[in-house]
Amino acid sequence: MAQVNAETGFFKLSQEKQSKYKSGTSFYKGRGLIQLTGNLNKDGTAYDDPGPYEDYGKYLADHGYLEKGKEGIFITNPDLISKDLHYAIDIAGWEWEVFKRVSKWEDKDYDSAKIREVKAWKRERFSKGLDQSLNRLALVMEESGEEENYFWLQSKILNGYSPDHKDKPDPHGWEKRKEGLIKLKAWFKYDKAVCKGEKELKLDTGNRAPWMLFAEEELKKYGGIRQNRTPLKERVIEYFRTSKDTWDNEKGYWCGAFVRWCFAQTTDYNYVFDSYDSVTAFNWLSSEHKTNKGIHSKRSNDVEAILNIKDIFVGAIIIFSYSHVAFVLGQSEDEKLIYYLGGNQSDKTADDGPGKRTICIGKISKSKMNSEFWLSKPKNYTPTNEDKQLPKLNVSAYTLDYTSTR
Repeated sequence: MAQVNAETGFFKLSQEKQSKYKSGTSFYKGRGLIQLTGNLNKDGTAYDDPGPYEDYGKYLADHGYLEKGKEGIFITNPDLISKDLHYAIDIAGWEWEVFKRVSKWEDKDYDSAKIREVKAWKRERFSKGLDQSLNRLALVMEESGEEENYFWLQSKILNGYSPDHKDKPDPHGWEKRKEGLIKLKAWFKYDKAVCKGEKELKLDTGNRAPWMLFAEEELKKYGGIRQNRTPLKERVIEYFRTSKDTWDNEKGYWCGAFVRWCFAQTTDYNYVFDSYDSVTAFNWLSSEHKTNKGIHSKRSNDVEAILNIKDIFVGAIIIFSYSHVAFVLGQSEDEKLIYYLGGNQSDKTADDGPGKRTICIGKISKSKMNSEFWLSKPKNYTPTNEDKQLPKLNVSAYTLDYTSTR
């Protein structure tokens, strides 16, 4: 990603811009995510020899990814690589793992003495990366403890420098490449044991119900967008897929599908109400709940009732007497109101109305528990004391402010 960032100007370009450099004005200029470039012509004036463009077409045809006889399409139409997203990505992968290798990083025009000199330099400086692809150099970077050395080699080969330059000059844009790598390492920290399959990744939820991470993220992304408009319209369809049901139409109710989707994203609670019945709000009630006579439901065996307001916690399931379900989020400064987060909710704006609901935050008095709303939780989830300390929130319909949380 650090290399692609440098080659595409932060993922903005799929081909090299016209410039003072030979490659910038050549027919086989740099194209794709890591700017695959043709070979210099005999005069050394331009990169007008297809070279790797031709090799890529042959590779696809030989491995059954391209019909035989069509391997020359990139020779006659090199812009396919910059204009077709599939080829822009695929050719970068080919160059990264198949085409460019340390062992091939030699100039065919060298005499034997020069070749021996270059090989000796490579053996001395890059002994752990000999005969590696660019991809495998990334592993050597990590395993050798010489990250910058092998990142430098990777960048040098990627840039197309001749190896007889040896240590100078540095790769083009070297400081920017290093900066990108440093940032990406910080952003994408990972546990090697997880990558090797030795253990399972567990999200740090800060002693909170893990499904709330996903509920709050959906609020950030889609809060205020109407259910009949893109992108929430398409997102609601995704919610229903985890409920094993379909969304009848844009006016259909989807609060239960939202709640089910949030559970489905977790590792330990994705089983909760794994059924099409989960789309019905009242079905999130437990058999222990005593409700009004008019409320009929197929009560879930995956949840149990919370019967005392003292046992409320962030992430508890809240079911309303008007057939709605959401998650408990916090409480008001005076501790009299519960704030809840859910889908298919009204934000009481001018755009609001039937078939135009959104993901937002609502509120209700605690005094109405067991008459206008009920609470439940997954059976195998035990809230901690920290869970039960409802944060005091400053909220709008779509944003959370934890500055006053205690």
